[in-house]
Formats: sequence, structure tokens, C-alpha cells
Amino acid sequence: MKIVSCLSHLSEIGPLAKAGADELYCAVPGLPSFGEPAVLSGKGTLKAAVRAAHGLGLKLSLAVNSLGEAGFTLKEGERLLERMGEADAAGVDAFIVANPAILNLLLKLKRRRAGLHLSSVQPCFNSLTAEFFINLGVSRIIFPNQLSPYEARKTIQLCRARGVETEIFDYRFFGCAYINGRCHLHRPDYYSLEAAVQNGSMCRLNVSAGSLAAPCVIDAAPALKARLSPIVKRLSTRLGCGGPPRMANASTFFDFFSAGADYLKYGTRQDSGAIKARKVLEVRKMLTLAQKLSGSLPRAEAKKNFVRILSGWDGKKF
Repeated sequence: MKIVSCLSHLSEIGPLAKAGADELYCAVPGLPSFGEPAVLSGKGTLKAAVRAAHGLGLKLSLAVNSLGEAGFTLKEGERLLERMGEADAAGVDAFIVANPAILNLLLKLKRRRAGLHLSSVQPCFNSLTAEFFINLGVSRIIFPNQLSPYEARKTIQLCRARGVETEIFDYRFFGCAYINGRCHLHRPDYYSLEAAVQNGSMCRLNVSAGSLAAPCVIDAAPALKARLSPIVKRLSTRLGCGGPPRMANASTFFDFFSAGADYLKYGTRQDSGAIKARKVLEVRKMLTLAQKLSGSLPRAEAKKNFVRILSGWDGKKF
């Protein structure tokens, strides 16, 4: 398994490579991407980033995975195609795509050399969907966080048979398995009836020592809380079939690792360069641990020890 890290500034490339990243990905102004604020900027910056990454033996992918461009005029499509052609000529190794309309444009790009990665923002939940996108030319599928390792097993098998790579996100830094472009629960205006907070904030779980996580109402005017009760009930059913919400944890990662997922992505582009490098280093340590245990113990015993050791992770080290 290899590590893919987000990138927001040219100065981050060297430290991320040193920390253990195998690949990088970024977004640029003028091309639609999920997480618009954290983009590389400056004339010629993308070409410089590609040159720097390749010089260190790293691949660089470009995110064009916004869902906001559901449709565009013929002229707008021509301009998008021209910009993506410029990115391809700059040497990016892959385009990360969510919107089928953008994917269709890229399929029209003459002499395209970059691969096509299906974004988790366009969730692929089963092998039939995976086969549909593989037949369109996708070379890597990035799994949505909502998909469990057990649910992904047939898709991973299909991808291996078809020579297509698979990728998962590492959300130990968040915890919730539902954070991606399809989930708005970390936006306060969606779950609290309060005005939106700039940049949003992650869901806060209603959990204490010895209890299970459950949806709850926060930051709402007292008079409105009763009205929100049915919403909480619906969320509980949606996120956990009435039980605790599914969490992305050490056990989840180890199962994906054992199933043969090819890449692990850390993707908080808003983090500072120093934080990015530290998180990639922790991901590298985690992978090394999983490889060491898997190579010396039976799978069940290796997983048990992996979860035990990762349980001591305090956000900085384990």
C-alpha cells in the first residue's frame, strides 16, 4: 500500500516526500474541484509542482472533482477541455474526477496521457458501478468513506482482475466515516438551524466514556430542539440503522489493508505544511506497523495487535 498526500503549496513537496508520501494531489484555480479554497495558485505553478514532484520520484494528480458543474454550455465545455489539456501537457499523472460530464470531456481530450481516477465524491458502492466506470477508462477508484471493507471486497477483487487501482482515505484525524462531498452533516447550518460558520466544522459526536456514539442536537435555540427530534431519529436510522454511527478506525483500515487496497490518502488540504508532513509521517508509521505485523503473525492476531497499538495513538504519535 502506498501513500497519497494532499498538496497546497510548492514548498510542501519536499517535506511531504521526506515524510513518506509516494504520490501527491492538488487543485488549481480555473478548474472545478471539491474544496476550492485550498488550491495551488500562481502562473506556471502546476508545471513547477509537477517538475518538483517528478524530480523526487513522486506522481502528481490534479483534482477536477467538483459536483457543482453538473452542466455547462458548449463554450464553457470547450474552455474546460482546453484548461485540462494544458494541465495534461504540464505533466500531471492523473485527473481525479467526480462529475460524469467532466469525465466525458476528458475522454474527448486528444492524446491524453494522464490517467483517470474516480473521486470518492462520486461514490462507487459496488462492483457493478465499478465496472461501469472501468469500462469508461477509469484507472483508479477512490472508495467513499461510507463503504466498509466487507462491502468493498468484491470491488477490490474486480479491480485487481482488471488492472485498476483502489484507494481509501485515512480519516483517523476526523473519525467519522461519513465525511465526503456527499455529506453535509459537518456544516452547522445543516444540523443546528444556526447560520453557517465559515469553513464549517466537523460533526461532534454525542459520546462519553462507556457509552456509544449517537446523533444529537447542538447549538440550537431551546424552542427549536423539540422540532429537531424527528430529524435526529432519521439521522440515527440513516447513519447506523438506529445504532451507533459507523466509525473509521484502526480495525477498518487493517481490513482494507488486508483486502489489498493499493493506496491510502490523507486529504486535509487546509492543513498547514507542517501539519501535513506530520500526518503523512504518522500514516507512514501506521503502514510500516501493519506490514510488520502482517508479515510475522496470522491475520487475526496481526489485526488484534494492530488495533491495540493504534489505540494508543494520541493524535501525534503511538
